[in-house]
Amino acid sequence: MKIAILHNKTCNIWRTTKGIIEGILKEKDLSAEIEAIVVANDAKAKERHFAGSPQILVDGQDIDPMAGKVTNYHESGCRFYVWKDKLHEGPPREMLEEAI
Repeated sequence: MKIAILHNKTCNIWRTTKGIIEGILKEKDLSAEIEAIVVANDAKAKERHFAGSPQILVDGQDIDPMAGKVTNYHESGCRFYVWKDKLHEGPPREMLEEAI
């Protein structure tokens, strides 16, 4: 399994998310390659379909069910996640567990 954490330089929620992912992998006795990728500008954001930090890809697929509806790709800002009718500043643990 390959997990990519795309993030920008201003939103540090990706660090917490990485720790949660590492914890889930350890708890489930799974191994994965985890790569942190900086999205430095709007051109790179458009190229990677990046809609804010952090964006988590598991084997190349965005874990956010809402990702397919995003059409505005930009480098700046933190990404909010809607999960089970609640707004989260980063991907909630339950979403990460289901994706992994």
